Formats: sequence, C-alpha cells, structure tokens
Amino acid sequence: MVAKVSVILPSLNVAAYIRECLDSVMNQSLQELEIICIDAGSTDGTADILKEYADRDSRIILLHSKIKSYGRQVNMGLDHAGGKYVAILETDDWIEKDMYQCLYTKAEEDRLDYVATDFDTFIRLQNGCNYFTRQHIFSDVAWRDMGQEESDIFPTPVHDWYGQVLGPDKIAVLRSTDYVLWKGIYNREFLNQNGIRLHESPGAAFQDMGFLQQVKSYAKRAAYIDKSFYRYRQGREEASSGCAEGLRYYEGEFRWLNEQQNFIGSLKGAHRNYYYFTMSIAFLTKYEQILSNFHGEWKDDRLEEPCEWFQRQISDAVDEGLLKESMYGRETWERLRLLLGAREAYARRFADRENAMKKAVQDCLCMIANRPVVIFGCGIRGERLMLFCDRNQIRMDAFCDNKEELHGKKKFGIPVISPMELAQMAGNRNQVVLLSMKEGRDQVRNQLIALGIEESRVIEKLPAGIV
Repeated sequence: MVAKVSVILPSLNVAAYIRECLDSVMNQSLQELEIICIDAGSTDGTADILKEYADRDSRIILLHSKIKSYGRQVNMGLDHAGGKYVAILETDDWIEKDMYQCLYTKAEEDRLDYVATDFDTFIRLQNGCNYFTRQHIFSDVAWRDMGQEESDIFPTPVHDWYGQVLGPDKIAVLRSTDYVLWKGIYNREFLNQNGIRLHESPGAAFQDMGFLQQVKSYAKRAAYIDKSFYRYRQGREEASSGCAEGLRYYEGEFRWLNEQQNFIGSLKGAHRNYYYFTMSIAFLTKYEQILSNFHGEWKDDRLEEPCEWFQRQISDAVDEGLLKESMYGRETWERLRLLLGAREAYARRFADRENAMKKAVQDCLCMIANRPVVIFGCGIRGERLMLFCDRNQIRMDAFCDNKEELHGKKKFGIPVISPMELAQMAGNRNQVVLLSMKEGRDQVRNQLIALGIEESRVIEKLPAGIV
C-alpha cells in the first residue's frame, strides 16, 4: 500500500489517552495511512500500548527517541515518512473519522502546500461528559479583537476565506492566528524542498510556532476548510501550555528562527510585518498567562531575560515602522506599548484586573453559599455558568428553560426541566436558581415568584465576568 498521508504521533507518558487517540487514527475513512509512533522513553505503559497496537495493525511503525524533545520526535517522523502528505497528531487528543479524507481530497484537488480545518477544544466535566468549544480561525470576533479587519497592510476582510485557495499575501496575515500544526496536513515534498523542520529544543515547548512560521514563509497555495475534526484536550496539569517557563520557550523559538539566515531573508513585505506582529502577540499573551499563574508577581528571575529580549526585538520593529496601531486595534496596541515601556506598571494593571475577577468569583460563590444550583437558560451564558459551577465543585441539579422542545432532554448530561417542574422542586429550599440571560431577567424572576419559588432563592444579578 502506498500511503496517502503519514500521520506522526509523538508520545511521552500518555497511557491514559493513547488508546482513544490511536483508535481515532486507525478508524479513519481514509485507510491509506502510514502511522508513525515515536515514543521518548515513556515510563507509564505508553510504549507497551503502542506495541500492542502495532501488532494488530501493519500500518503502525514504532520509533524510539533517546532525546525527550517534541521537535526531535516529529522530525524523526518527518524523516521517516513516505506519504505524499504528513500530519502530526498530539497523542492526548483524538480526531473525527473523516478528517484525513477531507483534507487529502482538498489538497489534491487544489494542489496545495498545506490545508487545515478548525478544531474543538474540550474539557472533561465532573460528571464525565465532554464540553466542546469550536475554535474558528476566521471568527469575526477573534479577528476584530486583533484589529485585523482594519489593517493598513492587508485590509481585506477575512471571514469569507474558508474554502479559497490562498496565496502568499493572504497566508502572511495568518501567521499569528493559525498557531497549531496538528489540525492540517502538509505536502511532504514542499516541506523537504524548503528544509522545514521543528526546533529540537528540550521538552514539548511550543515548537509548532517555529514550524508554522516557516510554513507560512514558503507556502504558495493553502486552504482552510469550514469544518472541525480535531479534538484538543484541555485541563492536563502536566501540559506544556501552562508551564512557568513558557516565555523562555517562546523566546527560544523566535531566536532559533532569527538565526536562520534563509528564513529571515525570505521575510518581505507583509510577511515581515506579520512575523513581528506574531512575535508581539506571543509575548503579550504568554506574559499575561504567566502573570496569572504567578498571581501578578513580575519580579521572577525566569522572566527577566526573555522579557528583555522580546522588548528589544519588538521595540525595534515598532521604530522601523513594521508594527503599527492599525494592525492591533487601540486596546491591544496600548497594552503592548505599556508592556514594552513600563513592565511594572503593566503588571500592576494586570493584577488589578485579575483581582477584580477573583472578587467577582468570590462574590458569586458567596451568593450561592454551597447550595445546589439550577441554571435558568440553556444558551451560551447558561453554559458558561455551568462551567463556573463545574470548576468550583458546585452541585448542579438541572437546567431550566421556557422552550418546551428542550424539556425532558439532557444538556451535557444534566436534565433540562420546565419552570413548572422547577416549582415542584420547591421543597428543596436549599436550592438556588441562577438566571443566565442578559435580557428579560425581571420577567423570568417574576414568572418564578408567581410559581411559588421564593424570591430569596433567585439570583439574577451575577457579578461581571462570570457570564
């Protein structure tokens, strides 16, 4: 069998997830796959599971890396791959059945260097159900927040780019928003001709940033499909995304790119602008994530050197006119300039925002006071309240909604009841009702009171930031 897609699966101590991941690959509707598993010395039984699956499926190839480096593992897979296209799959995630068939068909039809789709993040709720959130690369909200729609470098709106064959100018704009390598497939000849590989830095630390910056520099034809096939697991405490060394890892990726003369020399026009734009957004978002983990403490030795390096690089790009307010939007631009010029003041402002949010959370918890909850409203705001309850170990008895078609059904394993059924539960006087809707709360409150539910058990004014 000639492989159409070589799927590379780097692993290290993922025994709890690897079966679900492998099953999703082996059961793909596109069967002409080469499945390359590279383990970096797992000690939890992962390697044994890989061998078990390899004994069952001749498409599986087992490799072993003596170096614990995600970049090294993927590069071993790329060097070994024989398929026309290659894909990388994180081994604590899983994919839907038609992912590679859909991507392969599009890549072949349009002769693409790479093609990608949207993806879903998911968390496992306390009751065992998964909560999925679609991540749209061409979300109007996401691009508006980044200031992209008003860019003076490339002002064309991007929300209708799904399905199009994108050329280099449009690909350049995607440097900062298409930031994960595992939701697409890449033409192997394209990667090899341009020498595109991952940075073999220690651990699993954002090496996809360097890979994708190279891909965006050299790709001539690319496409994005308006579907979601990839399921990205959130909430793993050991995952590298929450690591306190994250800023140093990002610095390592951009330093590595800057040292490659062929890469830096290829950055012209919008590609050069958006390379530094991507660097600035990576700095801004990762610094805030770390500040949150450090509870606002900015005087940490692990932050000094990478912060100084990013400040020099980005400040020089601003001085050269490569970065402008019109690329960001006013609020993000002001945050960036403050971070570049007054890091302590930035940290204090961030800490104030974090403290305000923590106070809002505490205020909400005080109102609930360890009582079981019914959430009125099954929309997105109701789901956010459900997640709030789940994170804070608050027992949730039900959703309640006026829509009759929802009654008797379940939402994320939680029953949806009618207001009348809620009233019949009134014997549980310890239970509180949270109103999730943004508008019409007075009417719902009055409706519940008229049904005999005590007003003191209805919480309608939730702190800002909770929903």
